[in-house]
Amino acid sequence: MVALSPRLLYGLSHRPRHPGNPQEIRCGKRRQAPASRTSGTSAVPVPPAVSVRPRRSSLTKEKRMSATATLRTLLLVGDRFAGFAAQQDVVTVSQFIEEMRLGVYSWDNRPVRVRAGQGVTAEDADLVRDAALLLGLGDRLDLDFRPTALAGRGEAHKHRSCNTLIADLRRDGADLFSATLRVHNDNELLLDHQTGEHVQGMVAVEAARQMFLAVSERYHACRYLDRSYYYVIESMNTDFENFLFPVDATVVYHSLRAELDNPDRLSFAAEISLHQADRRASLTTVTYTAFDAPVIEAKEHRRGRFAVEHTVRNAATRVTVEQPALVGA
Repeated sequence: MVALSPRLLYGLSHRPRHPGNPQEIRCGKRRQAPASRTSGTSAVPVPPAVSVRPRRSSLTKEKRMSATATLRTLLLVGDRFAGFAAQQDVVTVSQFIEEMRLGVYSWDNRPVRVRAGQGVTAEDADLVRDAALLLGLGDRLDLDFRPTALAGRGEAHKHRSCNTLIADLRRDGADLFSATLRVHNDNELLLDHQTGEHVQGMVAVEAARQMFLAVSERYHACRYLDRSYYYVIESMNTDFENFLFPVDATVVYHSLRAELDNPDRLSFAAEISLHQADRRASLTTVTYTAFDAPVIEAKEHRRGRFAVEHTVRNAATRVTVEQPALVGA
């Protein structure tokens, strides 16, 4: 059973006033029960005052304002971000479906607007919609889920799409590119490390790495279609300035240097920043080189052979140090 937040418990324990109450509200004023006038021994009821109904346009406007004021808005995140659900108006996918089943959103007619944050997949969105329809909430649920265009496998250099962090990649200027951060609920970096409310820092580092790969592959290396490039990082430094949370975020790539004339070796320097809620969460500076694959693969193989031979040679000549004998007291 999913624990309900105090906000939702409040909604369960308070019901709207039923129409049969002795006193009811009409046109913004309380209508009192008719007064009595005493004459001798008998009480003569006083006719109620005649109330003037407002014009239809005024009633329509009041109803529209009332509907807007009672709109309930929630932020939906993947189950991996359960820690962030400690925030008011934030629920995980499993929590939201369970609360719908418990009737948390059924006791009144308020519309429910749900904005999908990080970790919510298209399958999750379908589950939420199906549950709402089954429970009679389909006409009141407004689920804002926006599918993203992920960077390709050859751009992000990831075999599994759930590990791709870059989406909606676009060019904003000669040296400026941006993308949407997309964190899947089953991203490899979240499987064994997710504590607190924020997204761990390694997600920001990996997003920066995927961003420079995607930008380089889509906008620079594409000029040499007969080549396949192998990317080598020369330096990479990340400053963490603010917590990153599982809501909308933007990745920005600012090119500092792009040497593209030699097809055998493309050299780059860039700043990659991550922005959320009008604040910069991190800044990564990186220098890297894209080598023609056959050239770097041969060099990599030679270095690998050297590492193997060195390790085997040391293992054969290693001297085992004898442990001192234990002497009784």
